[in-house]
Amino acid sequence: MDRRSFLQLVGGAAVLSLTPLKLGYRLAGAQEAKKLAGLGLPELTVTLTDSGYRVSPETTPAGWTLVTFENQQSVGDNSADIMMLPPGETAESIFGAMATDVAGGPVPDWAYKATMIGAPWAPAGTSAQAVVHLTAGDWVVFNGPGPYEPVSLTVTEGDGSPAVPPTLTADLDVTMQEYAFVGLDKPVPSGQQLWKVTNDGQQPHLMVLSHVPRGTTQQQLLKSFSAMMTGTPTPDAIAPDSVKNLGGCSTLSVGQSLYLALDFAAGTYGAVCFFPDEQTGAPHVLMGMAQVFTVG
Repeated sequence: MDRRSFLQLVGGAAVLSLTPLKLGYRLAGAQEAKKLAGLGLPELTVTLTDSGYRVSPETTPAGWTLVTFENQQSVGDNSADIMMLPPGETAESIFGAMATDVAGGPVPDWAYKATMIGAPWAPAGTSAQAVVHLTAGDWVVFNGPGPYEPVSLTVTEGDGSPAVPPTLTADLDVTMQEYAFVGLDKPVPSGQQLWKVTNDGQQPHLMVLSHVPRGTTQQQLLKSFSAMMTGTPTPDAIAPDSVKNLGGCSTLSVGQSLYLALDFAAGTYGAVCFFPDEQTGAPHVLMGMAQVFTVG
């Protein structure tokens, strides 16, 4: 996988062709939003419009933070990667090089070493929330090599406490590792809920949630995404237009966790990771990182 493809994957552009679901799934509603706001955490809003990203405030204290991602684009689902700049790097040194590199180069080493804390996905015209942990330093919010410029975020020294607020409790723990989602093997209740998503693997992972037809099997889901990404038809694959991308979280680096607010209707869903493997360069879904689960 080349550098530009890597940035498209981690930023979300690679799955924009999957139509956002309008019915059957709802992003966290007013009740869940009120619950998270009641935690009294610092708040950060990341807004994406057709012209690019903006963050508010541009400076925030370290510690657990409520992130609201507002997708104000006219079409498409999207997210943002929130990344601490690696030592010795600047936004210009990283993204300037990406813009001028010839396609076909290897995925940069910093992709596997940088701290990325995840952010929620949201279809156009909606918003989604997650609670993430920020540490002091220089951060950048980005999505692929273009057309959006990366936006800087400064995190100042705060109490920096890694302790989770006592009132923040997860309804479900989902662990990402090579190459599986652990915790989705049993039916998930419908309705508003909070997932704790943790990367317990040895390399970065992300989670894209999709609605799939009832009866879809694990092998069908894997074959379907393989067919979509390689262009090679597979007899048992489900139709691409029946896979409805609806949310999830962007890249979490090794050891990172976030709390993701969701609201599911009953149905069948799939969780997929597209992050490129450190050894092979192949998206993790092509190495088996996908999970079918039911809700309701």
